[in-house]
Amino acid sequence: MLKKKIKIISLIVLLLISLFTPIVNAENEIAVEATTTDQVNPISETQEEITIKEGDEYLFQDTVTIDTPVDGNLFIMANTVTINTQVGGDAFIFANTLNIEENGYILNNVFACANTINVKGVVYNIYSVGDTLTIDGFVYRDVRSICNTLNINSMIGRNVFANCSSINFKEKPDTEDTPSIASYGTIQGDLNYFSDEEITIPEDSVAGETHFTALKNNTVNISNYMHSLGAILVSAIIIWLIGLWISPKLLHNTSHPITLRKALQIIGLGILVPIIIALVSFIILLIPITSQFTILLLCVLAILFFISTSVAIIDINTMICNKLKVTQNLYKLGFLIVTTIIFWLLTLIPYVGMVISLISIIWGIGTISYSILIKEKSDEKKSDSNKKISNSEKKKEKVESKTEKENASDKSTNTKKEKKSDDVTNSKEENKSDETEKNEKQNKETDKNND
Repeated sequence: MLKKKIKIISLIVLLLISLFTPIVNAENEIAVEATTTDQVNPISETQEEITIKEGDEYLFQDTVTIDTPVDGNLFIMANTVTINTQVGGDAFIFANTLNIEENGYILNNVFACANTINVKGVVYNIYSVGDTLTIDGFVYRDVRSICNTLNINSMIGRNVFANCSSINFKEKPDTEDTPSIASYGTIQGDLNYFSDEEITIPEDSVAGETHFTALKNNTVNISNYMHSLGAILVSAIIIWLIGLWISPKLLHNTSHPITLRKALQIIGLGILVPIIIALVSFIILLIPITSQFTILLLCVLAILFFISTSVAIIDINTMICNKLKVTQNLYKLGFLIVTTIIFWLLTLIPYVGMVISLISIIWGIGTISYSILIKEKSDEKKSDSNKKISNSEKKKEKVESKTEKENASDKSTNTKKEKKSDDVTNSKEENKSDETEKNEKQNKETDKNND
């Protein structure tokens, strides 16, 4: 039992380290490189009197405006977000409209998923998904975006990687004076873009090289399907091997068949557990002391969603192997590969595949929750009942042995009594016969005398 707990704890620690290590490294790297941007200082001199919010900010509102400097990361979900001050960390934005105003200065990266993104201030890197991205300010390094329209009206310090339908540059003005490099759209590095058709790029707008890749919507890329199949196969096999290492009984347990009641409990847990984790995360987020634990809970929820499909496939494979009475692990691995391929083919069916994927996620999360919350208790109850049954059986055996001994003693006494009674009757009969003989002799003698 102790070895099993050590294995589980070590796996959880490794997962958490792998999740949090990239975030720590990114902060350290950006903090060093941010010192090179001292020449850009859009913050006013009076900002020293303004209090600075230390630590990360978590905001969930309809309209969010950041006017006070934040010495940490921003996590915002809103309809409209406006950043009009300095942010010392990264900005994670999920909104309909994101506006980074002229006084907005984000020392690190912007990760944005928004319909409209307007950048008028200074940003270190931009990673965005949306409909329109307009850059009127200054991007210190790279822009990586998936959008419909990309408008570049100012300078981008390094490269642009875009998947978009159109790219618009603010052209260089025709004046006698030499215009500022930030007064028109320029890319100081390379431009790499994916589009249906090649886009006309103005001269002197890209200092480096321009690379165009045409999107092919009508062709089927078999490699993508192979990567998808390989990913689900590797995931299922790795989780199966981990389960075989931690608890082999779970992979060939025939003493707990899937009943209707158990199936309903698994489905119910698969629906309720994600909802409960999300609600608890939201409640913890509102409490300043425990807000840091929200990331941990969300990571746990992400891990559950990630492994749920593989757990559902392993559960189906276990039921098939139990039905066919397959006991060797090598054969179970072969059945697992076949089951995974069949499941993957079913998910490719339009509409039906989405339903199957959703059911597998619910079933996988429910199976994990059931094994943690319910199964151990039921096993304890069954072990207690088995102990009680064994004790009662022992008592019955003792009682039966006593009754057998008593019956044997009774039989021996009865046989002795029968023997005594037989001896008595035999002696009586012998006495009677002796008396009858004597009487006959006496009668004969009397007859002789009479004669």
